[in-house]
Amino acid sequence: MSDYYKIACPEVNLILLIKKLSLAEVQQQYVVIKRKISTLKKPVTINSYMKYVLNSFLHNSEEFFNNLPDEEDERLMIIKAVYEAIIEAYPPFDITFVCADINNSTFLEGIKDDLGEVFAESLERIATQVGEPLSTQLNKPNSSSKPITSLADVSGLDKYLKKHLIGQDQAVDAVVKSVKLIASGLYRTASFFFIGPTGVGKTELGKLLGKKYSGNFWKINCAEYANKHEYAKLIGSPPGYVGHTDSSLMAEKAEKSNKWVILFDEVEKAHPKFYDFLLSLLDDGTCTDNMGRVLDFSESVFIFTSNAGVSDIKVGKKLGFGGEKVTVAGSQHEIKETVKKEFSPEFLNRIDNYIFFNSLTPADVRKIAKLALNGIPIKKHKVLLDYIVKNGYSEEYGARNVNRFIKNSIAPELAQLLLERRLPNKEGDLYTPKIIDNKLYISNLQEINDQTAG
Repeated sequence: MSDYYKIACPEVNLILLIKKLSLAEVQQQYVVIKRKISTLKKPVTINSYMKYVLNSFLHNSEEFFNNLPDEEDERLMIIKAVYEAIIEAYPPFDITFVCADINNSTFLEGIKDDLGEVFAESLERIATQVGEPLSTQLNKPNSSSKPITSLADVSGLDKYLKKHLIGQDQAVDAVVKSVKLIASGLYRTASFFFIGPTGVGKTELGKLLGKKYSGNFWKINCAEYANKHEYAKLIGSPPGYVGHTDSSLMAEKAEKSNKWVILFDEVEKAHPKFYDFLLSLLDDGTCTDNMGRVLDFSESVFIFTSNAGVSDIKVGKKLGFGGEKVTVAGSQHEIKETVKKEFSPEFLNRIDNYIFFNSLTPADVRKIAKLALNGIPIKKHKVLLDYIVKNGYSEEYGARNVNRFIKNSIAPELAQLLLERRLPNKEGDLYTPKIIDNKLYISNLQEINDQTAG
């Protein structure tokens, strides 16, 4: 097996040989780099950091630097292109990531629980690109992406979920409590009914839990099962129908593992026949497919999301003149009554826990906006965050519109500048936003000259 990843770098017409490191070696390298930057007494250039990364990860880096052209601009262009190719393979070594980690946490805090997962994802992605599995590396004891199998594995779950899901601490607490029951061996499955407005994190919590619980997450859009016969797509067509001998979706998942986080999104849109299929799944974690095979999901977590009853109470509206705003938390009784009318008692009685999601506050949306800006080369100034909150969030659509607003109204401005090679005045700096008359402008740019434009 090769000791190097072969990474194409079209910008410089090279196929790079990048060192293939184990998770332990990558983490050790990260600690070294983080320590160097943490102990700096004076500024260093971004160019020097890029050269350091090339020396650390590039095979035969000395020969690479010796063969660089003499022209400084051309040298820097090649170094930057190769640096970006390495960062694509090992994202945590992006200088902005390292600095953010240093600024937002104490030294070495979360290396095992948080960064180990990032490393694992990076290695898995690059391994997929070159066609070589890394299952042996990802299953090493130091990997934080291993499935939760004990109470010790749950210790970082609460912190992880609250770091990535803003404004829903009560929902996270309820989920972690149930996962501990599974990890302790007292119970084998768990089921949740997530209720709340759109765009507040119901689906996102399911994704995050799936990532940490077993690495197996499956979202089922229940709107696709609005007709009686459509649930056959899950367990296969009955005898005599086209596709009867084909493997069903549920069978394919069960063959891979019995430990999933399966999220049934907008479950109220499914046909009533669909709920009959769910009863056995919620009872003992099994279901029978069209071939009569019992499919095992006995260590899985089942999540149902719905906004049933939420639209009826008009969340965010005020009650009377000068009254308080209507909230999900203050309207749980009314919502539960609507849910009881919407779903059968047989189905509802099999749900372990009903979890209500809050509407997001402006402070929550600011935090979400900061997370959404990760990876975009712009300073997260207060004026920019205020601009995003003002224009990208509504109580009707939740925080989902924040990402859309950034993609449609902020990223295109930066994309145009990058394509024109108009960079910040200060080398290695991020773009500086200005908001004038509710419009985004970028200030402190280098002047374009003929040489730069070419």
